[in-house]
Amino acid sequence: MADMLLFGRLAGARRARPWRFRLFNARLDDYLSENDVKSRFCFGRDSINYLVDLLSDDLARNTARNHALSPLVQVLVALRFFASGSFLEVIGDTFGLPKSTVSRCITAVSQALVRGQHMFIVWPDEDRKTVIKQAFFAKNGFPGVIRCIDCTHIRIQAPRVNENDFVNRKGYHSLNVQVICDHKDSLIYDKLNDELKDLEDGFLIGDSGYGCKPFIMTPYPHPSTQHQEAFNEALGKTRVKIEQSFGIFKRRFHLMHSEIPMDPVKVSQLIGACAVLHNIAILQNDMYDPGEAMLENDQPDVPPYDGPEDGLQIRDCICEHYF
Repeated sequence: MADMLLFGRLAGARRARPWRFRLFNARLDDYLSENDVKSRFCFGRDSINYLVDLLSDDLARNTARNHALSPLVQVLVALRFFASGSFLEVIGDTFGLPKSTVSRCITAVSQALVRGQHMFIVWPDEDRKTVIKQAFFAKNGFPGVIRCIDCTHIRIQAPRVNENDFVNRKGYHSLNVQVICDHKDSLIYDKLNDELKDLEDGFLIGDSGYGCKPFIMTPYPHPSTQHQEAFNEALGKTRVKIEQSFGIFKRRFHLMHSEIPMDPVKVSQLIGACAVLHNIAILQNDMYDPGEAMLENDQPDVPPYDGPEDGLQIRDCICEHYF
């Protein structure tokens, strides 16, 4: 009986106490060390200030409300969500904000980042291609590499519509995201086909799930000579870069390493926003090291490609001249 009375009092208290706004101290407090700031938001102070300046016009709210959130608070809320992958209620408790406001902050920041992706998710120009090819060749002796390509799973909750379309070969729901990276882990995840059509001065490195084409080099499926074995070894060492990039990406943004309880359209927007942030971090030289970067081992189980492979002669030529 006492338990029932206690429950009734608690329930009554919840109904009687409306939520009240508690203004978050909208600055990066000096008592937080740089490491503390990075551990909470995955970015240092300078980078956060850069993001606020970059997004301030998009995040400024034309409202007469007394408690309109500043661009800084909106950016911090979104970064905390991306970094932790916590429930919206938990993020709200941290900032003294209701769940609905947290959701609006994340949406506003994500949309602003995706709108500006053309500035940070870009195909390299000719000078940049030369630098990238030289870097890859110096590392593992594989010539002509402009990017590495692969896919990764981003876990999502079961969608309400076309649920079976999102079940992967491992039995859980996910988005299969195709990404390419350079030697510095910078990512490109969108509109790849348009760029590959014009790729004549180099190629991508992929695994056996891709067909061997003039613009994608893949390993020999059954190497029969020492040269082919050496080719495969160098290709494999070069391709590790994309796995490392996935690991760094998911460690920085733990949201990407856990199940995201949102619909696929919303998740796609979050992926795009995090990809932009990832590249901004590289441009800002804002390295985040929560420990040794894991190799991505949760790759889509792609069946071997069995279509036309018109890059075989190029592969043989590279093998003959370099290995």
